[in-house]
Amino acid sequence: MAFVVVTSLLGIVDHQLLRPPLPLNYILDDTKVHTIAASLSNKLRFLQAILLEKKTVNQQLAATIRDVVVGAEAEIESQLRAVYLAAHNNGDSIIAEARSGLHRTLEQVLIHIKTLEDRIQNQKEGNAKDEVIGCEDEFRKIKNMVVDHLSYKDWKVIPITGMGGIGKTTLAKRVYEDPSIASQFKIRAWAVVSQEYQFKEMLIRLLHCTDPTASKIYSEDCGKLKEELRKRLLGNRYLLVIDDIWSSDAWDEIIRCFPNNINGSRILITTRDEKVAEYASRSSKYKYIHSSRILSPEESWDLFETKVFVGNNLRKPEFDPIGRCIVKKCQGLPLAIIVIAGVLTALEDKSPQAWQDVFENMNSSFDPDKKLLGMLSLSYNYLPSQLKACLIYLGVFPEDTEIPVNKLINLWVAEGFLKEEEDKSLEEVAKSYLHDLINRNLVQVSRRSLDGKLKSFKLHDMLYDLCRREAQNENFLSVEKQLQSTDTMPSPSTDCRWISCTSTHWPTSDKVHSILYFGKDIHLAKSMLVFSGLKMLRVLDLSLIKCWYGLPSELEDLFHLRYLALSALGSLGKFQLIKLVNLQTLFVRSWRKGCRLQLPRDILELPWLRHVHIVDKRSSLYLPKLVRENLQTLLWLKVIGKDPSTTDFTKVPKLKELWVYIDNELPHNAFDSLVHLHLLEKLKVEMGSVKRFYFPTALPKNLKKLTLRSTYLPWKDMDIIGRLKNLEVLKLKNFAFYGPEWELADDLFPELKIFVIAHSNLKCWNADAENFPKLECLILKFCWDLKELPIDGFGNTLRLIEIDSCYPSLVKSAKKIHEEQRELGNDALVIHDLEAKIGLPYDENSEEENESCE
Repeated sequence: MAFVVVTSLLGIVDHQLLRPPLPLNYILDDTKVHTIAASLSNKLRFLQAILLEKKTVNQQLAATIRDVVVGAEAEIESQLRAVYLAAHNNGDSIIAEARSGLHRTLEQVLIHIKTLEDRIQNQKEGNAKDEVIGCEDEFRKIKNMVVDHLSYKDWKVIPITGMGGIGKTTLAKRVYEDPSIASQFKIRAWAVVSQEYQFKEMLIRLLHCTDPTASKIYSEDCGKLKEELRKRLLGNRYLLVIDDIWSSDAWDEIIRCFPNNINGSRILITTRDEKVAEYASRSSKYKYIHSSRILSPEESWDLFETKVFVGNNLRKPEFDPIGRCIVKKCQGLPLAIIVIAGVLTALEDKSPQAWQDVFENMNSSFDPDKKLLGMLSLSYNYLPSQLKACLIYLGVFPEDTEIPVNKLINLWVAEGFLKEEEDKSLEEVAKSYLHDLINRNLVQVSRRSLDGKLKSFKLHDMLYDLCRREAQNENFLSVEKQLQSTDTMPSPSTDCRWISCTSTHWPTSDKVHSILYFGKDIHLAKSMLVFSGLKMLRVLDLSLIKCWYGLPSELEDLFHLRYLALSALGSLGKFQLIKLVNLQTLFVRSWRKGCRLQLPRDILELPWLRHVHIVDKRSSLYLPKLVRENLQTLLWLKVIGKDPSTTDFTKVPKLKELWVYIDNELPHNAFDSLVHLHLLEKLKVEMGSVKRFYFPTALPKNLKKLTLRSTYLPWKDMDIIGRLKNLEVLKLKNFAFYGPEWELADDLFPELKIFVIAHSNLKCWNADAENFPKLECLILKFCWDLKELPIDGFGNTLRLIEIDSCYPSLVKSAKKIHEEQRELGNDALVIHDLEAKIGLPYDENSEEENESCE
């Protein structure tokens, strides 16, 4: 898919050329590189916006865009790898040669992308001479309004409105290119706005029309571009076409750039929205809105004849009856006529019967015998480009797999096909895409957390087939099922980007970007894993392969790797993860229970790292020495010793989720810096073989979910937690708090919805309804000493009380609360009595397994 590769290359340009990580920053701190990269970035954004529009480019041109950009991406990534290797060799001549190679590659890519841009612009704007059939009356009317500058000096804003495919752009283009009109204006400029509105791109297009040789405009900010455009238009008679505008806000921003020179300047706009047309028309004293009409039956037939019969030797009387039926079905819409003409001319069977088949399919968008599959295909075809990419990527997972949401989001980010949005992280963009797919009924929710957050989902088998088929048709996905029988077996070859395999015998092509292993949970020596030739690899998921004797050293040379999931054993201290400078997500687990991993100390120094999940909480991990603002998730962080740097959370200021394991005595103020994590939403703290944990005096204000385990805190410290204004979920496990009595102060836990207490020696719990005004779910497990719940401690928002392995009297008090809630009108409350009382064994490991999925 063209959109996928364009977005992927844009990410490389923006994040590795314009904002290069260490150790490339001093090498790529080059004016020439920056200038070319800035220009390339703007052109790729133009391609991206155009590809998001439906029916903007045909399939042939989209395939050309895909192929050109795939080649450009491979060349640039290859040169970046060469620069990285040169930096490690520390040779000035080698670095200079690598930089020169990158310069040449970028210049060549820029030429190729500019060629694509011109082709797309030509197709977008159309060829007026080829496509304008009929509507002569409309052309003459617009022309007269445009060229009357001798009698009407004030500027005019002339909106052209109508439904999609009715010919608005074609009409505007014909006016714009008419020689008798063009000769009367000093400046003419054309810009496409589109639904994916980007103000800077529009300014660049207009400025480029006024001066095609200008190169500095690509690196200027919007303010300077607006000034430059206004300066060039000032005093000159100009004709501007603003094509495909969708909102009045966009018009407000655009119109400020155009001076009224009182010399007969004209602005044409095209829009589907009549309200936008009406709003724009108020910008000039001349009030007129042109509503495009559909073609008459005669005009429709003339256009159809031009597209189908001219040059095809098909003009035979037997085609006329069915041809006129087909044209009638197009209802006078030029785009519909042109599209169906393209279908007819592409038919191998040049017979009236073949046309009859097309006509019958126009009545139904799918074959009746395959109605459901046709409906699914129709749903897919109408998806925006960015959602198509996300949907077909699900085909990399095995059929009927329950797909974890967090894993999928991290994979989408690593693949690089998410379109960046202002004021949103890529993870937030990914979540919005996933929810869009859910709302379109394309994926099925499997599991949610207690607080309603989506944890996993599945695909219907027919949708799964659709995803795999489309991904394979686009040459994006290869499914490798061949079993490895000998060490000498040749490696399969593929040009696909994504490899989903159930065998360790995967392809080793430099076209491969991702390898995800979904085979059996196997043991394999590192010597059996081959990575030679995988120079462009971005995603490597080997979490189901249990690696013996460390990791292959070849992994260290995967410069472009962004996502790495491994199961290993013993010491990884010598493995130079720090060389993977583009790594974003790291998942590592020890596959043998009780055998902790020894990890490199400098993992968190990686500059682009976003998510780290070390499953073995007893494995040491150290906070970075430098501030790392990209890190969002850190699970687990083992804190040992009294060195303040081990708990200096100011080094990771953008953390959103943190799990901490305390395995040594710490000073009383060790966690005071937690309060500076202003974006932190989820915090989990567990204490190992430590006598005492000093709770911080304040917690991050944005905290929404808190889990404490084995911390043995006094109940009075709960006031610190209770004052959190955004806390929604609180889980206290395995004597998180210790003591027989808990007396709550007033007005605590204002937003708490889920409250879990598991393993506690609490005997007396005193609270009133003001403490938990929004509580929905209360879960109590193994509270062996608690005989009664606070009867008046909960409001009428309560929906569930679940009691497991507690005294019968506790169940009885829960039922009493249930009766009182019903009297108050709360019929939604449910009591779950799991009936298992005191004496059942407590399986800590099973609880940990459940937690790993939270």
